[in-house]
Amino acid sequence: MAECAAGTGHSVKETSRLSNGLSIREDAKTIFRHVLACVMPEPALGRCLVLDEATNTLMVAGRKYNLNDYKKIFVVGGGKAGRRTGSELVNILGDRITTGVLNVYQEQAREPISGNIRLFAANHPTPNEAGVEGAGRMVDLLKSADTDTLVIALISGGGSSLMALPVAGIRLEDYVAIINLLLTVPATIDEVNAVRKHVDPLKGGGMRKMAKNAGGFISLVLSDVPVTKTGVVDDPSVISSGPTVGDDSTFESAKKVLTSHGIWEQAPAAVKRYIEENLGKEDNETLPKDSPLLAADKSQYVIIANNDLAMETAKEKAEQLGYTAHLIGCNTGSVADKIKDEVNREIEKIWEAISSYLIGRDRVTFGSFSTDGVDGHSDLAGAIADQDTLTTARGKGMDYRKYLADYDSATFFKGLGLDIKTGPTGTNVADVSIALITNPDKPDRKVAIIFGGEATVNVTLPEGQKPGCGGRNTHLVLLAAQKLDERKRIESTGETDG
Repeated sequence: MAECAAGTGHSVKETSRLSNGLSIREDAKTIFRHVLACVMPEPALGRCLVLDEATNTLMVAGRKYNLNDYKKIFVVGGGKAGRRTGSELVNILGDRITTGVLNVYQEQAREPISGNIRLFAANHPTPNEAGVEGAGRMVDLLKSADTDTLVIALISGGGSSLMALPVAGIRLEDYVAIINLLLTVPATIDEVNAVRKHVDPLKGGGMRKMAKNAGGFISLVLSDVPVTKTGVVDDPSVISSGPTVGDDSTFESAKKVLTSHGIWEQAPAAVKRYIEENLGKEDNETLPKDSPLLAADKSQYVIIANNDLAMETAKEKAEQLGYTAHLIGCNTGSVADKIKDEVNREIEKIWEAISSYLIGRDRVTFGSFSTDGVDGHSDLAGAIADQDTLTTARGKGMDYRKYLADYDSATFFKGLGLDIKTGPTGTNVADVSIALITNPDKPDRKVAIIFGGEATVNVTLPEGQKPGCGGRNTHLVLLAAQKLDERKRIESTGETDG
């Protein structure tokens, strides 16, 4: 594991003598800071790209590109990591980059990275007109690529919305409406993508098709998809809806998704018309996985950072802080380990894993955070709790059950000063959760259990009531606080939480 720059935290020696709850929470924050530092685009690109200035050769994950063979270098793409990845690529290649278009999240577009690369202030999760304009400019650029052109595509989580481009004849409002309809069914991500790829020419290999005449094509990807329900780790066809890779879905499968969920009739007329007009035709289909454009001598696809890297670096820092660390589901490709359930069920699986490590009077500090710095309907990245969290909350007159019911868990943790706030980070490799186990009777006992993936939250509120400030990470931590409180009560009195 490559060392990454991170916050200073505690030295191993210093941490070994700290045993109160505050110091353990600081350990959790130190681990999270280290994770974030390691999965940022700058170190991620630095690990994969090396430029030899003397020979004008670019090494990309072990593959060598003689840049003298190309007269032009185009940069396209987008996602939550789009701006930072683009900025670092400029640091590496400088004015070798001819031109580029990146769709980045809103305010990130206000900070130019190069006179050669234009940033468009796209939106997530609801696409906007600026994003559509940027995607259209990408199409023009990709189609102009010739054999003297090297195309570098920067892809990261959130790209499906940030690089939205409705096909001609479908309005942006129709595009948004069909995706929202699918999400309310709810459809799986694979089903949503099957439809999205057939109303958006950039997705499902569309970028690669448009640059069919390019002399070379490199995809540099930060994965926010730990594993799909089909068991595929970092599935390229799912990340940002797979704009540079092959795809198996068809117009027939897109229609089947809508009919099987009983929403075909509710779909916008323009969407239905376009799908029906293309049934059984190849012209507007997604790029086949066996396309010659994807041959090794034509395309290179590199995952520069993912959820497994985040988990591994969490383990690295935990061990530096003196913990014996255990990874749950890292590098396994296991759907059960990596795909998180709805949080009320997921906490049961997490608690079962934690419980298998507990002995005696062990104390547990639990934290969870989203690497993109945004957790649901809040401005937090996540939160931290321990077995005293609900006791403290009761002393402040805060009933955690109300915050759960109102989907307002972020407000709960802000009120206790247990929130993790980073702001939008400029990267996105899903979520990391950690349980730090210590024991007042055994000063040397320090165990860290690390989870990856991404949970979901089903919000059920009375009609007309809007959700409060909450997200899947803060919700998960609040449910963990409930488990820790129950354990504390059982140990002290045998009483359970009513």
